[in-house]
Amino acid sequence: MSDLSDRVRHVAMEAGADLVGFAPISRFDAAPPELHPRTIFPQTRTVVAIATRQLRGALKGAEEGTYWQAYNCDSYWYLNEIVGPKVLRAVVLFLEDRGFTSMPVHNPFHPHTGRQIRDDQPAGPDGMVSLRVVGIAAGLGELGHSKLLLTPQFGPRQRVFAVFTDAELEPTPLFQGKLCDGCLSCVKACEACAIGHKRDVKLTIEGREFAHAPFDPKACARVHCGDDPRFSPFWTGKEKEGERPSYSRFLTDRFRHLSICVGRGCLRACLDHLEKTGRIQAAFNTPLIQRERWKLDAPPPQQ
Repeated sequence: MSDLSDRVRHVAMEAGADLVGFAPISRFDAAPPELHPRTIFPQTRTVVAIATRQLRGALKGAEEGTYWQAYNCDSYWYLNEIVGPKVLRAVVLFLEDRGFTSMPVHNPFHPHTGRQIRDDQPAGPDGMVSLRVVGIAAGLGELGHSKLLLTPQFGPRQRVFAVFTDAELEPTPLFQGKLCDGCLSCVKACEACAIGHKRDVKLTIEGREFAHAPFDPKACARVHCGDDPRFSPFWTGKEKEGERPSYSRFLTDRFRHLSICVGRGCLRACLDHLEKTGRIQAAFNTPLIQRERWKLDAPPPQQ
């Protein structure tokens, strides 16, 4: 079992993964039925968590207010649509060649929709899981205050994918360190006010409690997608009523996703704090945040 786990890890890393961990299905005993891995693959015995790092320079571009395409093209679209699927396919094919059935789990975008197929199915097709919780269950790190997965290597700077397999693989121990120190940098820097102050959303895995603050996705979405002109330089005031800026339309058309916030609080402020306090391994010559953070006035409406 250990040898097979080592070989799976090697295959994933060779294909582009930065972090790989293994969680026995028992670590999801307390998961809500609609978010349990077995809603996607009922025969799951092991969950393989795969993380790929985001480029720090792509975050720096948004922090400086100079360049957004690096994040949207590389650290969002490229990881979700190219690197993640490539790694997942390599792992699944490796396991299939050894007689194991495995399900690649990409970055889910939508909750359950459609009709229930079987009586024992808790929701409709295209089941959902929390990939952040998958990463924690597989020993990659812990939950930060903002609900993001924090790893000792990269802090919040990674995307997570998963493989659900009927192979029994050697479990990775749960992460025992402490990365989030409760500084609330994420809360203070989130201009959407989407992150609560108290970590009162809790889950337990093998007797260890993990917690994060409540998160308001609707509040987040307005700033995240650039609908608040104070945090999107692409608004000119010349847009027609109900029309988004042309750059926003370009991002949506090209990448099928729009990210203007680039995690101002939950990602960038958190990462900056973790780096400056030496709480994660990655270290850089240039600080992520090194001057007053930008904020714009709303453009005047079109006359």
